[in-house]
Amino acid sequence: MPQDDKENIILFPGFAQQNLREAKKAAEEERYAQALEYAQEILRFVPDHPEALLTTADILMRAGRLEEALPLLAQMWEKQTGDVAEIFRAYLGLLLKLEDFERIQALLVQATNMKELAPFMPEIKAIQETFQMVETQREQWEEQERFSRQTALQKAELDPSYASRLYEKLEGGTFEEQLGAIEQLKYIQSPETVSVLREYLMLVYPDPMLKTFALRALKKMGETGPVFLYKFEQKFQTNIEDVPLYDEEMPEGERNVLERLSTIAYERDASFISFAFQLWMEYLFAMYPLHPDVDAPDEWAAALHYGVSRLLRMEQSKQEISKLYQVSSFQIQRNYQSLSEVLHLESRTQDI
Repeated sequence: MPQDDKENIILFPGFAQQNLREAKKAAEEERYAQALEYAQEILRFVPDHPEALLTTADILMRAGRLEEALPLLAQMWEKQTGDVAEIFRAYLGLLLKLEDFERIQALLVQATNMKELAPFMPEIKAIQETFQMVETQREQWEEQERFSRQTALQKAELDPSYASRLYEKLEGGTFEEQLGAIEQLKYIQSPETVSVLREYLMLVYPDPMLKTFALRALKKMGETGPVFLYKFEQKFQTNIEDVPLYDEEMPEGERNVLERLSTIAYERDASFISFAFQLWMEYLFAMYPLHPDVDAPDEWAAALHYGVSRLLRMEQSKQEISKLYQVSSFQIQRNYQSLSEVLHLESRTQDI
């Protein structure tokens, strides 16, 4: 097409905006191929059109083509093409989906030095603190695991009956004793140990969280395939290889709950966020292989905030928290009830 014709099309009133509207409408209706065609039509004439580039990235992400969206958003961020805040949010969202924690941390460091992102600084700092907390806990977990492994192997080598005593703790020990037994048995790999842990999953009395730790132990031992477990008076089946070994492997929606709470409660002391993180992980551990419906993360974040406030005796009402998170008191109570039933929060509140 001659250059003059291209310019006429570009200058045609509303050409880009009309195509963008059609692209967004098609994307919402999951007609991704058509959506991309509309956006690409703009880029044929204006290759660096900011909104068309951002829309293309959004369509690719909606279609699950994350790896294709990555270089596009990375280049937009590097060149600062278009609205910096919009690019930052899109790029950060993509990196979170990809769980590219190294790039996320680098992006957040860059963002803290940009005047254009000053209005988002509380949110950026909250995310940084959340990642730092996760990293610290992971380092602690790795150190604890090294110590547990060394201890278990030494004891098993010196005492042939050591594994049998751990089996006994699984049957009648306290919560802490059962957890300790699980954490050591995963290093004493034998057909008998695998059989004991599989049987443990189907017992009625163990705490739901302990059964998730037992699942992790089986995965750590290299076991794969389907396994049955009994929780909440129901029998479930899951695949051992699907069990997350690390806390940061939780689904995106469940991570978003912590991110929302961290963003809104960032002015509180670090212990509040840390306590919330621990409580949320306890809940997810107990629920697994079930997952809460987190389509509205603010509703869960508000309920988690309320639960932590009660446990720490901060006397913050549901009405106050509902204003912070822009959700209803009913939604807070509904999700808090679920947290409380699984984690026995009311009795824990009375014990404090």
